[in-house]
Amino acid sequence: MARLDGLGAGEARRFRTGRMALDLVHTAGDREHGRVELLSGPDELARWLGVVTGLDPIMATGVDIDPVHALRHAVRRAAARTMAKTATSVVDRLALNAAAAITPPVPELRADGAAAVRGVVRVPEVLSLLARDAIELFGGPLAAHVRMCGGCGLLYVEPTPGGCSPRRCAARVRVSRSRSA
Repeated sequence: MARLDGLGAGEARRFRTGRMALDLVHTAGDREHGRVELLSGPDELARWLGVVTGLDPIMATGVDIDPVHALRHAVRRAAARTMAKTATSVVDRLALNAAAAITPPVPELRADGAAAVRGVVRVPEVLSLLARDAIELFGGPLAAHVRMCGGCGLLYVEPTPGGCSPRRCAARVRVSRSRSA
């Protein structure tokens, strides 16, 4: 699955943050910014985790939904604490570390030169990949560049080519407010 194939411009914009872990956060509903929960069932979970990671196929079941939501919330809270320049909570740190401890999908180079993963990918493997990305982000030099757009509420790493543009979002919010007034 190509990461953003088949998504409309507004939908695709949610997943151009520069980091998979932050893209996971944007699968959540957000009434303030008009976004709905994307991970409501196994089929949606497999589809959106594929969009976030670029992996396909992903085997998801109903029991996978709660662990994905839990990791997503841990990443969101860790991002907020990173932006506030405070330490990630023990609970969130343990959640990230536990997910990262699972073996991630095994990449391989195919005969045609393309990269692929071996076999069907399961959700715990995907969560490992996402948790490792979050740990690298929040524990590395890019942590100082994690931002939240004041216009649309999306998290991103500054600068993110093709990602959120706070100036553009602020203008869009002003236009929207003036039209509804």
